[in-house]
Amino acid sequence: MCNFAPFFSMRAIKYIYIIGMFAVLTFVSCHGPAEQQAATSQELGELYKEVLTVAISNPDSAMLMIERLRVGAPAGISLRQRGALPDWHADLMRARIYAQSLEGERLDSAIIIGERLMTLDVAKTDLDYRQNVLEMLIRACRAYHDDEQIIHWTTQMIDLCRQQEKKQQTDEVYADMETEVLRYKTDIGLTYANLGKAEEGLALIDSVITGLSGKRKFNEMDATVIALKRKVNVLKTVERYSEIPQAAQVMLDLMADFEQHPDEFHDGSYREIPENLRPGYIDFYRSQAYVFMAEAYANIGDRSKAHHYLDLFERGELCKTLEGRKEIAATLYLLGDYDKMEAIYGEVAAGLREQGDTVNNEYATMLHYRARAAEAQGRKDEALRLRHQYEEINDTLQERLLRGKAHLYAARFHAHEQQQEIEQQKTARRHVFIVALCIGIAALVAMLFAAYAIRQRRREHQKNRVLAEQIAETLDYKKMYMELRAAPSPAGEEEAKEASKAPTSDPASLFRYLSDVIIHERLYLDPAIGRQMLSDRFHLSDHLIGTAFAQGSSYKSLPEFIRSLRLEHACGLLRERPDLSIGEVATASGFSNLNVFGRYFKAKYMMTPTDFRQLN
Repeated sequence: MCNFAPFFSMRAIKYIYIIGMFAVLTFVSCHGPAEQQAATSQELGELYKEVLTVAISNPDSAMLMIERLRVGAPAGISLRQRGALPDWHADLMRARIYAQSLEGERLDSAIIIGERLMTLDVAKTDLDYRQNVLEMLIRACRAYHDDEQIIHWTTQMIDLCRQQEKKQQTDEVYADMETEVLRYKTDIGLTYANLGKAEEGLALIDSVITGLSGKRKFNEMDATVIALKRKVNVLKTVERYSEIPQAAQVMLDLMADFEQHPDEFHDGSYREIPENLRPGYIDFYRSQAYVFMAEAYANIGDRSKAHHYLDLFERGELCKTLEGRKEIAATLYLLGDYDKMEAIYGEVAAGLREQGDTVNNEYATMLHYRARAAEAQGRKDEALRLRHQYEEINDTLQERLLRGKAHLYAARFHAHEQQQEIEQQKTARRHVFIVALCIGIAALVAMLFAAYAIRQRRREHQKNRVLAEQIAETLDYKKMYMELRAAPSPAGEEEAKEASKAPTSDPASLFRYLSDVIIHERLYLDPAIGRQMLSDRFHLSDHLIGTAFAQGSSYKSLPEFIRSLRLEHACGLLRERPDLSIGEVATASGFSNLNVFGRYFKAKYMMTPTDFRQLN
């Protein structure tokens, strides 16, 4: 057996432990989920602006930019990236581009991507990212006219605002988040009305207006104006026109107060408009209030007030835009001013035809009013033709809506199946990872156990070495003592004869006599030695011989004494005769069985004959 144990010190064991831990951690890191190098929040904000700006005019180019960013090759844009754009950011950019479209399939894609992004860990831990996804989903569902999903995602957005309140416990952040919550409650109120729950929607919007009243800050004022607009839309849906002027008048009062005391509304919120845009902001909402009043009074039948507010509207900047003029077309119809209405709808129709899009809700609404105007003027053939066009477009839109919803549901089902497959793959990878981790831990435990075994072996080796040295030293001293006792005595012949007689009265004296003879003549090497042999030689009874060893010595019996002498003899042979095998040493020491020799040797010296030989 080679002697390698002394080379494994405590320092070596520590190194083995460190190497084992490093191996396990390396294995875990290699098999764990990889993370993409993400850009900073500021860089991502700049990316959003740049990509979405391009998407307004050229969505395909924006998609190409996102793909280049995703693979870490931002050629064609000015922003320098430190690494590839994470997939979850790239997907959000794509979804936001899809959400800007009016095409059903692209809106489907935006919703499906958004639903998947909401399940990612980043959407659960990063509240800002979650807010961006929710804003995109709400916008896409609003364009899709999916009121149930609007309520679903808007409710989640409100919950998110509550979480952000708790995360940043400051008065300023708390006020901003409360206002955001009220904004989204206004959207839910409008959606309730679209679902046929007008009273419920109006009650919710009124509670928002009440919650915002009395706060002269821009953010709260802006949220109040939005809530008032939503309320007017709901009142128009249920034809409660008499209540609209009151809501519109509140809008006018707010704009007048803001125009006269702009500094008192300063709050530093991110929604606050710069000073140079303030006049346009005031004109826009003031003009919208005039439109609401004109249409309400026209429906009530108060033509003078309706014309009054139309005149006020036409003095503003909004009237100079086609979008602004479209808002008064219905009022012009109600007042019988068909020429102006036709002029406005002519511009709208020309623009839609130029864009190649004449199958939409806007074009259908225009045909509806033009047909009613033609019928009121007695142009029955034209009215019939326009009504047929309206019905065809309306049927197409309904069919497209149903087809789009079917496509959406199918796409959602497909996305669900893909998500299930992804989860199964994740579970399989997680299982492999756990098995690999268990194997790594088992390997580490095995290494630690091996190190412990080596350490114990080293300790045992050191202990056996000391013990072997002590045994050898004891045997050497005993050998010297026996040689001195065996030397010729100066006593006379009579004394020698007297000494040669075996004493019989004292057991201790008899033991000394018998042991001297057995040791001097090496009788212990004779396999036949026993009480009978000593009785025949010394003419003593078996009882006396047994008593001498049992009572006159530290040994329990003659066989134990003989066995001790044989083992001492074997130790000498193991030290001095390396040419003899262990079996030959056992035979030469008086043992007839190798196993018996090994068992007695280890019991007395606490090591095997082989270990004793190696240590000497």
